Amino acid sequence: MVYTETSCAKAIKNMEAYDPYFDLNDLEVEVTEIFKEFYCNFLSGNLEFLETVSGGPALAICKTEIKRRAKEQWEYKYEDLLDYQPAVF
Repeated sequence: MVYTETSCAKAIKNMEAYDPYFDLNDLEVEVTEIFKEFYCNFLSGNLEFLETVSGGPALAICKTEIKRRAKEQWEYKYEDLLDYQPAVF
């Protein structure tokens, strides 16, 4: 019988080999904060920030969506951004 590892399991093993102090729970906390910052800047249309932290297809999609919202004159129902579900790995 052949057993295969998931890509996530392989990534964790590689991170542990690179950093013996790697902790998946710490990564989850950090990713949550990074995503929150990214998403808030995406919603506010901050292209300068997005260009600093992303590129390629992800940045192109973000730019397209921001331009579309501006063209269609979208308005937010609420001034303050609502929080989202926690990231789960």
